[in-house]
Amino acid sequence: MSTPRPDAPAPVSTGSKMTMIWVALFDLGAGAASMWAAIHIRYLFEGTPPPDSIMLQSVAVFALACAVVFPVHGLHRGLWRYTALNDAARILMAIIIANLVFLPILFLINRLDGFPRTSQLIEIPILIGLMLGSRLIVASWRTRGLQSVLQFEDRSKPAAILVGTEEDLDTALRDLARRNGSAPFRPKGLIEPNLALAGRAIHGVPVLGGLDVLPAALKRLSEAEKLPPRLVLAGTHTDVELVNALVRIAARSGAKLSRARPAEGPGAFSPVEAADLLNRPPRAPDLEPARPLIEGKRVLVTGAGGTIGSELARLAANLGPEKLILLDSSEANLYEIDLEFATRSPQVAWRAVLGDVRDAVRLEQVFSEEKPDVVLHAAALKHVPMSERNPGEAVRTNVLGTIQTIQAAVQHGAQVVALISTDKAVEPTNIMGATKRAAELFAQSAAVPGSATRICVVRFGNVLGSTGSVVPLFERQIELGRAITVTDPEATRYFMTVEEASGLVLSAAAQTAANPSLNGALYVFDMGEPVSILRLARQLLRLRGRDPDAPGTLSVVGLRPGEKRHESLVYPFEHTQDTTIPGVWLVDGPCTDPREIESRLATLLSAAETQDVEAVKLALKQVCGLSPAAPI
Repeated sequence: MSTPRPDAPAPVSTGSKMTMIWVALFDLGAGAASMWAAIHIRYLFEGTPPPDSIMLQSVAVFALACAVVFPVHGLHRGLWRYTALNDAARILMAIIIANLVFLPILFLINRLDGFPRTSQLIEIPILIGLMLGSRLIVASWRTRGLQSVLQFEDRSKPAAILVGTEEDLDTALRDLARRNGSAPFRPKGLIEPNLALAGRAIHGVPVLGGLDVLPAALKRLSEAEKLPPRLVLAGTHTDVELVNALVRIAARSGAKLSRARPAEGPGAFSPVEAADLLNRPPRAPDLEPARPLIEGKRVLVTGAGGTIGSELARLAANLGPEKLILLDSSEANLYEIDLEFATRSPQVAWRAVLGDVRDAVRLEQVFSEEKPDVVLHAAALKHVPMSERNPGEAVRTNVLGTIQTIQAAVQHGAQVVALISTDKAVEPTNIMGATKRAAELFAQSAAVPGSATRICVVRFGNVLGSTGSVVPLFERQIELGRAITVTDPEATRYFMTVEEASGLVLSAAAQTAANPSLNGALYVFDMGEPVSILRLARQLLRLRGRDPDAPGTLSVVGLRPGEKRHESLVYPFEHTQDTTIPGVWLVDGPCTDPREIESRLATLLSAAETQDVEAVKLALKQVCGLSPAAPI
């Protein structure tokens, strides 16, 4: 079986077929009308009407020539609202060839007797005006502009096939046209999974069909082009199954898979990343619900140099705060976020503060000087293996640091404190998860009804791309050519992007600040279905051009100490209910006794101070309500 060309016609849907019939009839009518008008105009110069026989023969023969030539050039396939240079050139070429075909046929019929040769010089511009003008009018009516008319194909750029809906493909092709010489690839074909436009063209680029024709089209491009082809997924919100299918096709064909997003700068055309492989489309954060929380307020972000803290600072900077106070114990991380604000956000007042939430004296100094209205507490030790090896330090940062931050916020009259927690705090089996659960319990116990300071806890799973998380580890292993180490072939995790996590933290904190009854609320985020770690590893390998089934590519190393095969977002005794914020759930659970929590935390902090590992573990189990035999 022969391989179809990338620009070969594809099976056509019934709706598209009817539209193409009407377009072909219009072009045929335009050809006949232009010849009729041209002959009439030519005879007007002589002051006599044209003979009926000449008029009838000439119009009929030229219409026949158009009926033969125009379909060969695919004029009926182009969507008028996407008219581009490709269509204009094709229309001009088809009209010229139709005129060349017309003359010999008419010569055989009547030896051109009575036919004025110069009428063709009149007919050609009339026909161009009718056919191209009508298309340009429709394109202009859609307010696209005509920027794409004068574009030239740069063959030093790789050829590409774009995949997406009609709207997404239209946007991507218009973005390419605006970039002109800076476009990263040349579009040679389009795939529209719904098959609504099969056999048509957008901006002169043919719609090849659905996903079933994509492998053959990529193969043909690979054979015809010097550079490996590109496979470009157009749009921002795409079904994950489509992404996974394209990853597999790209891996088999050797094509590089990219995304085309409506954006400016290099982000518009970028590689497919791990966030595109979630079992749900990433949600763009809606910051408006958080504007009352941030606008005109003094906002303190602890752990401001970390992945979540720095993104919280960026989002808050967009909401008009009076001042941002960026607190971090890492000089390197604090330097980076401070430098970023100095170069990208000069209009925002901010202060970079080097300090540790474990240092009560330093915290008191910062709160006394800055008087923050909003505290976003992201400072934490979050790496499971490091916390396992240093349990006392994990307690001092995650528990003591939280206690001291909340106490300082209450003492200095902050309006709201948001504690960031993790799904590892649910039925914890490791030190890090247990310390975060202890922090949750203290935060809720410190939320006194009627207090001027409202406290909330936000709990979510893994953040894609965060320092020390699994995706950067996999990426680093792939870059070094090493085997990807998967802990367990059945392991799953909840994932969300840092933009999603940070945006929802702000929204949840704003909801708590606005409603006194939500003081002490615990929120979890809708993170979709958990993602298979093994599947994620295999897809990342495919994205980077490696065969996941090749020997030595994947290595199962077993669960690390304290790791669970599957994580949970809530305890069995907790119940979730919807909030006014899409993707945010309120967790309802049994109330805790503040005095009992305080007593158990005192024992825990005492053990951490002496670095007594066994005493720390036992105290953590007591705080979290676990049996002494529970694994931590």
